[in-house]
Amino acid sequence: MALNPRIVSVEFTGNKKTLDYIIEREIQHKIDVPLDSVVANKDRNRLENLGLFSEVIWNIIPMDAERAILSFVLSESIQRTPPGAFPIYEEDTGWSFMGAWILQNFRGRNQILHLNGSIGGKDTYGVSFLDPWMFGNHVSLSLNLSRLIYNHNFLDMQIDVNSFEIGLGKWFGDFIKTSTSIEIEKKSFSDKQTLDTFIYIAPRFSIKYDTRDIYWNPSKGVLLSQFIYYRKGIDPKNYTMTIWRQSYSIYYKINSTKKKLVLAFNIKSKFKYGVKDEYDLNYFGDSFTVRGWSLPDNNLFSSGKETFRFGHESAQATVELRKDIIPKYATKLGTEFGLGIVAFYDIGTINHSWDRIIKMSPMSGAGIGIRIPAPMLDVIRLDYGWGYKDGEWNSGALHLGFEQKF
Repeated sequence: MALNPRIVSVEFTGNKKTLDYIIEREIQHKIDVPLDSVVANKDRNRLENLGLFSEVIWNIIPMDAERAILSFVLSESIQRTPPGAFPIYEEDTGWSFMGAWILQNFRGRNQILHLNGSIGGKDTYGVSFLDPWMFGNHVSLSLNLSRLIYNHNFLDMQIDVNSFEIGLGKWFGDFIKTSTSIEIEKKSFSDKQTLDTFIYIAPRFSIKYDTRDIYWNPSKGVLLSQFIYYRKGIDPKNYTMTIWRQSYSIYYKINSTKKKLVLAFNIKSKFKYGVKDEYDLNYFGDSFTVRGWSLPDNNLFSSGKETFRFGHESAQATVELRKDIIPKYATKLGTEFGLGIVAFYDIGTINHSWDRIIKMSPMSGAGIGIRIPAPMLDVIRLDYGWGYKDGEWNSGALHLGFEQKF
């Protein structure tokens, strides 16, 4: 058979739930042309990035010495949960018991329908819907209606949030991705003596330049993003603020084997304009900021011992060395499994204004972690690190999270 046989047709197998056109629109290799392995690999990556398949493999089926079929073999992952209840964990609110019905591939059309409610660290109920091709080529629609009640992790207050959000998204080509949404929200902060309620409308906009090959665990490419959030107070009217977030990530594979060794860098910043009160304070010391620090609580915040961990505006950077130990594969049960290890170093500063940030010494954290791919979650992330500030290391902290830090 010829080294690059002429492809006479493209076939795919294994999609028991996913409709054919969902797959066809991701495959760009043409027929009646010689095999282009670069295009076939990009098609494979696009199919995996749908989040519907535990494994995607392409190969060629010879027809004769000059012709072949390009074949994609798909292993569908778990795409829905049965209506039921199970424990969930979030770093800032702890454990909750969730009742949920998650349909990751609703009607076989790559739509997501999520009905949920929980009690425990966070009391919630809500419904959300996403269709990434609602109005044609990568023009998406999202809807979310929810209520959340939880205790603030470092302010001695309970938060009650009612919100409705509608969003639209559009890709321009393969790499430029935009989204915009508008949210109407009512948020209350209460303790034994105080009840403060805010009603506001919040439009937001993001734009990304994304050349990553595999979204959940990139081996090459860049991800550059800009995010603008504007909050306009309705009651009170002066409850107005603008947030501008920037993030820049780059990924580089430094070996040539199937077990990837990837060097990944990220820098990000946050600016705030307008009303900056205690309710809107952010902090460092979780799985998405500077790792190696225990989560702050009310005792730490009230003591004033680590004021360098709280603020409204921030800058941070991360470098990670990511190594595949067991490359992701599909099990006989249709789930994916794999294992990766990570060495990381985080550094950053947070304070009430940029004038203060540029004058203060940064906090940092270093450590190791493991990564386990999981259906509908992308990846389970467990990190242990040690924090460093002004010449001293702390005793370390464990972080459990989902999805990559960047």
